[in-house]
Amino acid sequence: MAAFDDLSPVASGWEVMTQLRRTQHRIEVAMDQSLEAFGISYAQYRALEVVLAANEPHISEIARRLRVTRQAARESVLKLERSGLVETTRETRQTYVRPTAKARRFIDRIRSFGDVARQLDDALDPTDRGRLVGLLREVDGATRPPRKPVWWLETS
Repeated sequence: MAAFDDLSPVASGWEVMTQLRRTQHRIEVAMDQSLEAFGISYAQYRALEVVLAANEPHISEIARRLRVTRQAARESVLKLERSGLVETTRETRQTYVRPTAKARRFIDRIRSFGDVARQLDDALDPTDRGRLVGLLREVDGATRPPRKPVWWLETS
């Protein structure tokens, strides 16, 4: 498909950030629309994927993996619990989350549905997808905040 061949040869860092945000927003809207038939939002879907991938994560771990606040993760988990997709257990200041059998069947149905990932597979050939992922990893690395020095190792 050669999707990268017709791109502008020069773009500023600001243009990169703007396009990334637009693309992220468009993907989130497309995911919300495709998941609407299942009665689940993209945020809930992402949280459910984390719960299924981890071994009984706690709310803080879900928030960290999703890069959202604990409150946002807790809200998604509460909605998933009301839908019967997860069960929670409260232990010593942590709430642990476990998927139900219904969640495993539910996620299989969602994954088999014509989703946004499949649209991206169709729109980009494997080489272009690989190049794009590589470029996005470079952006991620370039924008990683510098580590703050440990105060006791600072020399003044």
